[in-house]
Amino acid sequence: MSDRCKNVPRSPASAQQRRALQKQAQRRVLELEAFSQAGQVLPLGLILCATVLAAWVLSLNLGRLVHSKASLLRATDAAVYSAAVAQARALNLHAYLNRAQLAQQIAMAHLINMASAQRYRATLAQQASRFNPPVTLIGMLFGPQYAAAYLAAKAGGLGDQVALTQLSEAFSRHDEVIHRVIDQVRGEQIKRLDNARQQVLTEVLVNNVGASGSTMVGKTMNELGLEATFTVDELPGFVSRFSSADARWQALLKRVSKQYGFLSDRHHTKRNYWAINVRCPLKRHELRRKGSIRLGANGTWTAQDTQSFHALRYNRIIGCYHREYPMGWALVTSTARSQASLDLQSAVDTEPQNFSKESFWRWVGQQAEGGWNIFSGGDNRLARRWASTSEIHWHTQGMPSYTALTPKRQESLRLAIAVQQQSALILTGTSNEEKRFGGRFTLKEGDRIQRLQAEAAAQTYFAPPQATRGVTASPNLFQPFWRARLIDITEAKKNSSTEPSLTSNISSKRSVAPAIEASQPTLLQSAKP
Repeated sequence: MSDRCKNVPRSPASAQQRRALQKQAQRRVLELEAFSQAGQVLPLGLILCATVLAAWVLSLNLGRLVHSKASLLRATDAAVYSAAVAQARALNLHAYLNRAQLAQQIAMAHLINMASAQRYRATLAQQASRFNPPVTLIGMLFGPQYAAAYLAAKAGGLGDQVALTQLSEAFSRHDEVIHRVIDQVRGEQIKRLDNARQQVLTEVLVNNVGASGSTMVGKTMNELGLEATFTVDELPGFVSRFSSADARWQALLKRVSKQYGFLSDRHHTKRNYWAINVRCPLKRHELRRKGSIRLGANGTWTAQDTQSFHALRYNRIIGCYHREYPMGWALVTSTARSQASLDLQSAVDTEPQNFSKESFWRWVGQQAEGGWNIFSGGDNRLARRWASTSEIHWHTQGMPSYTALTPKRQESLRLAIAVQQQSALILTGTSNEEKRFGGRFTLKEGDRIQRLQAEAAAQTYFAPPQATRGVTASPNLFQPFWRARLIDITEAKKNSSTEPSLTSNISSKRSVAPAIEASQPTLLQSAKP
């Protein structure tokens, strides 16, 4: 066989090659078919990615919106509560000021009483030095303790000018504190309360909105897009100023003064034990001590001290009567003048100092004013007449004012505010975030919510401690028990007496002082001459 014929493959080998070629062809066909189907899932994948991205953006901005809303709600609650606390502190301050003024006036009453006691001691010492009446006679009739007290008055000397001057200066300092400190602080507190409350609201809103989850940052209301208005405000007209000549203040001052024994009455009468005259078997010599301090209707104090020896006498014309021998006397009053000074009047000859030329009972019968009772009376009329001739006048700067709740007003203060914040429903993030997404998710203004809203209400109320004996104190400005709490906004609007015209913007410059002072037509300013 030729070589050409030898190179021809045999049939089995050819079959294997054919199968290999077939497989290779099949693989190429499959590769061509797979290549022809590539990229068909890509559109679905892109759609899925876009959906996930949009959901992520929406959830991100929705979370920011929720944080902003929650921040605004918390800030609104904190702001209205802080404003209520400011109101409570102001009312408590008025209570402390009223109590301080009450204490100052009680101190002034003590000083007037001390001045009366000092003048009484000086006149008692003068009479003891003149033996009118004699010390031995007083000791024999009424006991040695009365004679010793009579002589003890001389220990302080016959004069009282130095002591009275010091007491007068102390009295003037107390009066200065009332008018130049307490009264001025009270007036400033009334004028500045509304502005202070607005400042507290603004500071709390600004400090809490950006610091508690809000996406907006700023240091002012405008930067944060905040706008707040009062929807309920019961502060105007809640507090009024009255003169201390008012009956309520006078009653309180008298009730407090009764707690001090030094300001109580000093009335005592001592009678000798044995009969003096057979014609008057039931009558005795008497030693009458009278002393008191009184608060007048115009708010002035009057202190008077007298002591007289009433000797039993008899004549055929009028029978048994008491001849009065003044031993000590004093009269001190406070009057309203432009300056506080000590005005000592010297005794004048309007009252006789002795009755050597005229009978005592005849002189009494010649007096135009009535009230003299020399038979069974219990007063020291002649000693009081002598005291009036040397009356001591201490001058004050006038009647101070005090604050009290306006009558016919509610017993608590309600306050409600509505806060709005300019904000979008969907925030696209910062400028870098928007560039990252090519600005594709920036919404138009019409697709956004322009502002968030929140409302809150608070109440300033009177909460005294648990009362004893079942008596609960009513709201007043003499006890510092005012507190604050949050209340439901619907309750505040429902029960509030605020008129719609009282609703105002927090940022407006509105002063509450005119409303407070004009709320009471009978308002009395400090009575200054």
